[in-house]
Amino acid sequence: MRRVSLSARSPAVALALGITVAASLLLGAGCLLPGGGPVSGDAGLLESPPFSELLDTAFRDELPGRLVIYFLATGQSDATYIRTPGGKVVLIDTGDDPSDVVPFLRDRKKVTKIDVLVLTHPHQDHIGGALGILESFDVGALYDPGFESTSPVYAEVLAKALDLVESGRLAYVTGRAGLTVDLGGGAAARLVHPVDPLDNEANNASVVARVTFGSFSALFAGDVEAEAEMEILDRGEDVSATVLKVAHHGSGGSSTGEFLAAVGMDVAVIEVGPNSFGHPSPAAVARLESAGAEVFSTLDGSVIIVHSDGRDWGLLVGQDG
Repeated sequence: MRRVSLSARSPAVALALGITVAASLLLGAGCLLPGGGPVSGDAGLLESPPFSELLDTAFRDELPGRLVIYFLATGQSDATYIRTPGGKVVLIDTGDDPSDVVPFLRDRKKVTKIDVLVLTHPHQDHIGGALGILESFDVGALYDPGFESTSPVYAEVLAKALDLVESGRLAYVTGRAGLTVDLGGGAAARLVHPVDPLDNEANNASVVARVTFGSFSALFAGDVEAEAEMEILDRGEDVSATVLKVAHHGSGGSSTGEFLAAVGMDVAVIEVGPNSFGHPSPAAVARLESAGAEVFSTLDGSVIIVHSDGRDWGLLVGQDG
């Protein structure tokens, strides 16, 4: 698999694309925008749109036939929006608050139904927006590890989910390794974690999913730490991936060298915001880089998008300004 796109890291090209904060553009060969011609050096220099509008233009109709992954900037929390080649919508985690994701999905992406909602584990920074999601959209299926939690937020989410299940409007699935999900258009997801009995620590009970489309793959590692990473490897799970959503916001207790070697990613994305935990850990970032990954982060508010046609892939990074 190759990344065929051109990098637009120079200030002139960045300005031409309407990117008002330092960003990079890795789209198609020849730097073609979908539905348009090549980007020229003097295009759109005046009154250029903010990055969010550029994204909506560049990814109009979500590049039919492609898998598109948005790693959203939701602060010190996780939320990833995926549009599959068959047009299905997948949301992995929901940020810390409904405002992190609901306006983006409803107003920007015009989403009315989320086909697959994955809540990796019941911590606020992953499920805080889940109740708002269930109240704002039709949801086809909810995948959850079924971890026992005293979180009142999680209790509200489960109560709403149960109401929807009882009315026949939602399928609730306890996520376990080995479960596969058809995402349409040739894309699929396979869960590689957790297994029974669940770890007594919520992070290590995270749902870990590997999404594939042709020769492209992405691994979403939840908040698993070293113990769970080694357990996954000991079971012989296939965790190889083009793109890795780094575990636990880049914590030093995750992303072991052995695990990263098995993943073999080209790109690592850390979903993280300003925090007092020291995330991302310099040691974890160093291990990612030593494993050959180009590391990207949402720490500065950047939106990170990866897209693939099942063979080649591209990456777009930028901020609103």
